Amino acid sequence: MVKILYSFRLKSHPDKLLSTHLDEVYSVGIELFKEKSIFLEESEFLKTLLIAHDLGKGTKYFQSYISGRESHGTLKNHGFLSALISYVILYKKVDMDKALKGFILVKRHHGNIANIVDEISIKQIDLEYHENILKKQLESLDIEEINNILNKYLEPIVKKEEILNGFQYLFSDMEGRFFYEDEMNMDIDEYFKLKYFYSILIYSDKFSAILSKKTNTNYPLDSKSFSNYMNSLGKGGNEININRKKAQKEVENRLNVDEKLLTITLPTGMGKTLNSLNFALKLREDLINSTNIYYNIIYSFPFTSIIDQTYEIFESIFDNNTSNLMKHHYLAKVEYKDEENVFDVDESQFLIETWNSNIVVTTFVKVLETIFSNRNRELMKFHKMARSIIILDEVQNIPYKYWKIIKESLRVLSEKFNTYFLLMTATQPYIIGESYELVENVDKYFTLFNRTRLILDLEEIDINGFIEKIIPIINDNKKSMIVLNTVKSAQKVYKELKDIVDKKIIFLSASVIPKDRKTRIEYIKKSNEYILVSTQVVEAGVDIDNDVVIRDLGPWDSIVQCAGRCNRNGKNEKAPVYIYKLKDDKSVFANLIYGRFLIDKTEEILRDKDEIEEKDYFKYSRKYFSLIEKDKSDDASNQILEDIDSLNFEYVNDQFNIIEKRNVNIIPIFIEKDKEARGLWHKYEENRQIKNKFERQKEFLKIKDRFLSYVVNIDIKKFPFELDKFYGKIPYENIDMHYDEELGYKIDDNETLFF
Repeated sequence: MVKILYSFRLKSHPDKLLSTHLDEVYSVGIELFKEKSIFLEESEFLKTLLIAHDLGKGTKYFQSYISGRESHGTLKNHGFLSALISYVILYKKVDMDKALKGFILVKRHHGNIANIVDEISIKQIDLEYHENILKKQLESLDIEEINNILNKYLEPIVKKEEILNGFQYLFSDMEGRFFYEDEMNMDIDEYFKLKYFYSILIYSDKFSAILSKKTNTNYPLDSKSFSNYMNSLGKGGNEININRKKAQKEVENRLNVDEKLLTITLPTGMGKTLNSLNFALKLREDLINSTNIYYNIIYSFPFTSIIDQTYEIFESIFDNNTSNLMKHHYLAKVEYKDEENVFDVDESQFLIETWNSNIVVTTFVKVLETIFSNRNRELMKFHKMARSIIILDEVQNIPYKYWKIIKESLRVLSEKFNTYFLLMTATQPYIIGESYELVENVDKYFTLFNRTRLILDLEEIDINGFIEKIIPIINDNKKSMIVLNTVKSAQKVYKELKDIVDKKIIFLSASVIPKDRKTRIEYIKKSNEYILVSTQVVEAGVDIDNDVVIRDLGPWDSIVQCAGRCNRNGKNEKAPVYIYKLKDDKSVFANLIYGRFLIDKTEEILRDKDEIEEKDYFKYSRKYFSLIEKDKSDDASNQILEDIDSLNFEYVNDQFNIIEKRNVNIIPIFIEKDKEARGLWHKYEENRQIKNKFERQKEFLKIKDRFLSYVVNIDIKKFPFELDKFYGKIPYENIDMHYDEELGYKIDDNETLFF
């Protein structure tokens, strides 16, 4: 009997046996399962997935294919056959419910999970074709070796006729569409449980294929170093530092391992970020002591710009091993190391994308898309959410239409997966309803501070009138920040001010490449005099302090966030934050960007007000979010909940989009603006000539972070420049025509920037 070979995409072990691969997958998967210690009663279900998921590779067609002798077309495919083998085993040893679900998960272990009805349906016209393929595969299947593998793990053995009968039973009745509604347990709990088992399966499978060594994240973190760092910040005796320290102690004293849906509500500048991580570290210590389970800490922000500055603080405190502290977003460098090893680029990518670290700093998009995605790549890390402490900072950025579905999902994950969620903001929206607030007396902190005041002028005004009004304001202040709602209006205001004001003017928006945005933010932090003209890219979390802020009307929470960039340390008395309502010939910019619903609610709470002081912001926040909760539509959430309860994985993925895409003609454009950019594009073109797609991807990962720092995303219908499958390009020779050194990409009337 010939031993069955296992082949995988890196082809680093061409003679590796399938049985060896399955041993590795089983070992990794069961270890993960035991570490997380949830759903232990379903260990037999997971065991079958781990052992049977690749048994379809035992056909002569697949063996011939991996040996390079012949392609064999669809006859070489192994996923569907492996799924049928899993179905037969689970039907024998568990029940029909688990058999059907095992079939679905194994069938898609190299793809994305589809809707359950689609997964157990084949059109009548295609039945004969699929049955003929299956019969040929079964004829060539090394059933003796398959059963030797199953015997090793005490799994029920299978016969070829059982596999064929399973196919016919699943798909032949009712013209190939038989929905086993009465046989299957389907609800939101089951939706997340299936994703959990699927995640362990695909993670373990890829781990065996990619990694040659394990990493360890099961060890205590140095919380004392972090506490010492926080204490060093609070040495000054000013009022803000004193109250930051009070808030820290209050949050620490509220620690209760039985409470899993948590909130921190504090004014901007009160140290919520450090406070929350300090709390998470102490909670993790308590959980290790009480359960002997090492919880991950996942810290998420709405914007990548906040991640970078926060990560620098965290990195200065903790060891810089990636197994200890990791940054994960699209601009992050693909590099992973632990105390003993530095991993190569494809290993690093896998370890980063699957959050193999004690502390992960990432984005809302990564966290929430993992919860609601059906995609293989995102779900590799879904199991990491179990037994984790997940922090969502600035949660007011989550669209209100998803509040209900997020509330229900966090409830299930906290109850069934023992996951802790900490939601933070200065303007706490009604996302999770009843929660355990870690600040015992929220109101007192908001009434303590009166650093800013809103000055409201909400009569509609055009850009020329707006500039006329703000000239005296910015002339009277050293550090001014002007926030506009659209890139076009921001660029126009910048250009007008350049001709009028004799001060350093800095421009920030999505039209500027990330590399230059980062440089400009660093300049602002160090400068004592400037005028910053920006879009919402500086709205939340960018740690800059201005003497005055001027903002185009936005939702109330965005206004409060902008106010948080003014007089942060209380050096001045009630510094002004001016709010105007800009328009062009066609529309009010605020309505165009945010929609009428949020702007109407904002104007409703601001009606007949000329000025509002910071001590009253929280009172207005409560009123604003209560109006949203009262009048918002839950249609989007209700539809997603309905599809979750029906296990329609693909529909859920398609409907949940944390970043609203206003248009679909989005093109990432590489700006070849300097010598480094020219070298990176040359390297990118060299990579495109590599025939093996996996080697091609590996080479791109080596330059990915630097390459993407020259990319902007444009919504454009006609792109007149070089364009390949992935990127548009503005070549160095045409830079002056299409890219401005200060303003970034030059926007025509038919183009907008995608935020």
